[in-house]
Amino acid sequence: MTVRFDSTKRVALSLVSLVAAFCLVLTATAGAGSRRSRGVPDWGNPGGCYYGANSKCWVYSHASDQRRTSCRVVDLGYDPGHAGPFGYKRAAATDIANIAVGEGYQWAGGCYDNDDRDPTANAYPRETKSTLTEGPDCSGLVWRAWRESNRAYPYDNSFYFWQRSTYDHGPYNTTAFKYATSGSGAPHVKYDKGSIIMMDALASDTHIALEQFRIDSGSDFVWEALGEAYGTNEWIESYRSQSRFSGVRRLAWG
Repeated sequence: MTVRFDSTKRVALSLVSLVAAFCLVLTATAGAGSRRSRGVPDWGNPGGCYYGANSKCWVYSHASDQRRTSCRVVDLGYDPGHAGPFGYKRAAATDIANIAVGEGYQWAGGCYDNDDRDPTANAYPRETKSTLTEGPDCSGLVWRAWRESNRAYPYDNSFYFWQRSTYDHGPYNTTAFKYATSGSGAPHVKYDKGSIIMMDALASDTHIALEQFRIDSGSDFVWEALGEAYGTNEWIESYRSQSRFSGVRRLAWG
């Protein structure tokens, strides 16, 4: 049997299909806008996600996610234990960088589980239930290895003993490391990259890596959280020879 539609039914069916398609577009657009609005805030923003245990990062603003990680979430004023200026050595700081080797990368992330693997490679850009404990990002790794305060520009060169399992990033992005000047209150300063040594850093506006040792006039062996596709590891890099990179030094090593 052949089923035929008259012209009125065809018009009605077309209208229904058009409305349905329009609704799908609206839903997709609203969903994308919602996802964008829930993105991780900029670390340099005073309203950013390093303020408060319930707003550490995007995932921690949702009560259902609070207990889904082994990472410890702490408030801004939390003191994990510290040593005063000149009370900590560069060699000791290599331990936290070495623990990060083989871990993943998480933009604005802060903790890692020390299993030497990236369980959720290319999960970008924010933490979700599946990416918890994945790893640090580049500036978060430097902040943790340098044992800096969780308060921005604190006029405090003490060394704070953040553990790999504490979910935190610190208050500085790459530019805040690169352009820090003497007297700014930061526990680090821009430094001549020709004179950097182990546990200094090389920083551009978009990336920062920790120095292990110099290989030749233009390259170094470094620790770095390089990106979602690469994770956190040790690599030979030519940052020293690139004009966009400057040296950075943590102050008050023992």
